[in-house]
Amino acid sequence: MVMFRPCSYPFFYILWNLATPSFALILPPLDKIKMGMTEILKEECEDESDDCDCAFVWDIDATRGHQVATKVFETLAECAKEDTKIWFPSFKNYQGEIDRLTEVLNENSALLGGLQTNCEHWPEVPASVIEVTWPDGQSSVECYEKESESAIEAAIKATENYVEEYICGIGLCPFTKSMKQAAVNLESVGVKEGPVGIRHAGNIPSSKAATPAAVMAAMYWQGVTEIIERPETEVSTFLLVAPSYYDDKFEAFFTACGDLIEKTTILSPGSVGRVWFHPQYKLSEVGESTGGHAPPISEIDDLFDQYLSRNPGIDRPPIEEIEFGHDKTRWTPHATINLLRSSQLKAAKDNQSRAKVFVSNILKILKKVKNKAA
Repeated sequence: MVMFRPCSYPFFYILWNLATPSFALILPPLDKIKMGMTEILKEECEDESDDCDCAFVWDIDATRGHQVATKVFETLAECAKEDTKIWFPSFKNYQGEIDRLTEVLNENSALLGGLQTNCEHWPEVPASVIEVTWPDGQSSVECYEKESESAIEAAIKATENYVEEYICGIGLCPFTKSMKQAAVNLESVGVKEGPVGIRHAGNIPSSKAATPAAVMAAMYWQGVTEIIERPETEVSTFLLVAPSYYDDKFEAFFTACGDLIEKTTILSPGSVGRVWFHPQYKLSEVGESTGGHAPPISEIDDLFDQYLSRNPGIDRPPIEEIEFGHDKTRWTPHATINLLRSSQLKAAKDNQSRAKVFVSNILKILKKVKNKAA
């Protein structure tokens, strides 16, 4: 028997249901939205959530992968380990993005507090949904202890000072002149100047049950969303200061970046570049150099060969100094993720050889260290 609400359903929909007894033939969610039946669809999703005794999260505006990822990680940061269904009625999922995101969440269950996730799609359910549950048992990962306002302000100030002293002061990034001027001298290739933005994980809404990884991922995806959706004149690049939990835990930081964040970047392919920074960055501890990590030392060694062949008057530092300088180019006051626009990366690649950038940065770092020691 087909059930319907005679007071709220359009007449054509009632007739269609009377002639269609199979649940599998109910209209897809996007068709319902186009036909003005959004509230009906929302009620169906709420009923599904209520039947499972789950909290109901509804995001009808998410049509792109980065918006889905942002909503999921914001929910994980805020939900206080409450079973939850997150609905994405407008997302088409053509490339299986929701399914892949669900897999990554499960692979990183321990980092995220012991969750389990499952996804379903129409026609099994009214719309695409990610269900998050929290089986009994304690996670081995500490919960995120939110920093005080004064600690957040100090971390942001230290990051600003780092930009002025290293990024601009000794020129580690030739395209950044100040906090207000990044991506300079790239207008000829279609990239406009804009300011450097700084965000801190302590300003991300989170529950006391949230883990550092969940909060960092929420901050990352909020930053990605801003980079994609805001013009470059408003924000050119972001420095995202991670939870202070990671400041003395380099392995935990690069594990969360590589195993969790890097694997979710399929939801914004080619849109945003990312670079991992840490006060204890040491490439030899990373293993395989992928994603946002520094290039392998073997590549740097080859780049030195190219650079010195063009600059024969410069002495080659010992390999241990090269390794030290290469690591130190990634040292920041706090664990930090740098977000870069893909247009900037392409323009910089077109305008600067890797040998010139990486080798000269190592030489600048070594010179600064020696000058301080003198």
